[in-house]
Amino acid sequence: MKRERWAFVLFALGVAGIVLAIFWSLSAYGDVGRMVASKGLRPNNSFACLVSWAERCALLEEAHATNGTTPYSPLVFWAGVAMILVSFVMQLLPQSPGEGWAPRLQRLLLPVDRVSTLVGQVFAWSILLLTFVVSYEVFSRYVLGAPTDWAFDASYILYGVLFIMAGAYALARNAHVRGDFLYRAWPPRRQAGMDLVLYILFFFPGIIAFIYSGYGFAAQSWFTHEHSAYSPSGLPVYHYKTVIPVTGVLLLLQGVVEVVRCLVCLRTGQWPQRLHDVEELEKVILEQHAGEGARP
Repeated sequence: MKRERWAFVLFALGVAGIVLAIFWSLSAYGDVGRMVASKGLRPNNSFACLVSWAERCALLEEAHATNGTTPYSPLVFWAGVAMILVSFVMQLLPQSPGEGWAPRLQRLLLPVDRVSTLVGQVFAWSILLLTFVVSYEVFSRYVLGAPTDWAFDASYILYGVLFIMAGAYALARNAHVRGDFLYRAWPPRRQAGMDLVLYILFFFPGIIAFIYSGYGFAAQSWFTHEHSAYSPSGLPVYHYKTVIPVTGVLLLLQGVVEVVRCLVCLRTGQWPQRLHDVEELEKVILEQHAGEGARP
């Protein structure tokens, strides 16, 4: 197997390990949360137990031993981080004597872009499920005269998951909305410099806060085994809220490679190539007209 493929496999396994760690730690906290909350380990300060063996996290092991359930181990989280770092190192190693940094950094981008793309494409199927749910509700309500008691919950959960889990995919495609009437006229190096400053000052602090607070928000939901209060069926929503810190991790990783793109552009004067699968029709038409105008 080629080095690039191994690097991608390691990166994908690392991301899967971190996602597993988030789900496992929240589920384990939900099992014994009421036993440890009175001792000071409440949902809003449980994030430390995802990544460390802090002294207060020993309360969880004691509660799990009493409850007869399996405790979470931060080793899962750090194993995922280690695999991601090894993947990055493998991509940065030169493939030939004298290979420059630009192609090595370009290789570093691909595993993250591919994982973001895969996640976005998987959750894009939520659109079809959402369409089916809404169509069935309309048919059942107005034709059969028997409205469902679950369609509203299902529709907002599906739309919310689609919206939030596509964030890293949109960032990988440079598809987020920006007021770029000035930005688009700048040369690439100036664009990269501005992006780099904004990522450091705003993106990373915001995403780190998003992961931390989102984890506490999800932990509170697992703590109460929260169910929806918007319909009689009362669908569980604590699994749904777990995607908040998961999305934050995906956005953080994608943000790292966007910073790498800025550094490559500052060095070479050209933006590195991105993976492409679909494009907006308007963008395709504009590129076609630009190409036709450039022909002699």
